[in-house]
Amino acid sequence: MRPMSARERKLIAVLILVLAVALVLTIVIGPVVSGFSDRAARREALVQTFHANELRIGSLGALQAEAERQTGEIRTLFMAASDAGEASEALRERIETAVQELGGDIKASEAVPAEEGWARAAIDMRMSHAQLAALLARLNAMKPALAVDGLTVIADDALTNYKSDLLDVRLEATAPFVPAR
Repeated sequence: MRPMSARERKLIAVLILVLAVALVLTIVIGPVVSGFSDRAARREALVQTFHANELRIGSLGALQAEAERQTGEIRTLFMAASDAGEASEALRERIETAVQELGGDIKASEAVPAEEGWARAAIDMRMSHAQLAALLARLNAMKPALAVDGLTVIADDALTNYKSDLLDVRLEATAPFVPAR
C-alpha cells in the first residue's frame, strides 16, 4: 500500500470528525432535544385538560340544577315511600280507591312483601265486566305507573245464571318506588 498524501489524510480526518459530530448529535443531543419536545407536548395536553376542567367546574351549577330537576322528574315516575312495606300499603290503597270509585265490591286486599325497590299488592274483588274493563283502563293511566302481574277472573255465577255479569277477580300489581327524602 502506498502512503497517503497530506490531502488524503486531511480528508480522512475531516470525515472522521464529521462522523464523530454526527454520532454525538445522534447519541447525546438527539434524546435531550426529543425529551424537550415530549415534555412540551405533555405540557400542552395538560393545559388543554386544565381548560376543559375549568369549563366543567364553571358548569357545575347548571349540572347540579339539571340533576335536581331530573331527580324531581324521576320521582313522578316512582312511588315515594320510606320502605317497601309502606310503599306496598300505598299501592294497595290506590288500587282499592280505584275499585271503590267504580262501584266494585272488595272482598280482601293485602300488601304483599316484595323485593327491594318494588311495592306489591293483591286485591280480591267482585265486579261486572264493564267495571273490570274500566278498572284496567284506570290502572293503565295511573301515575306513577304500575304493572299488573296477575289477573284471575272467575265467572261462577254464569254457570247457573247465563245473564249474570258478576266476576270474582284477583288482581296482583307491582310498582317501583324510591325512598322518600
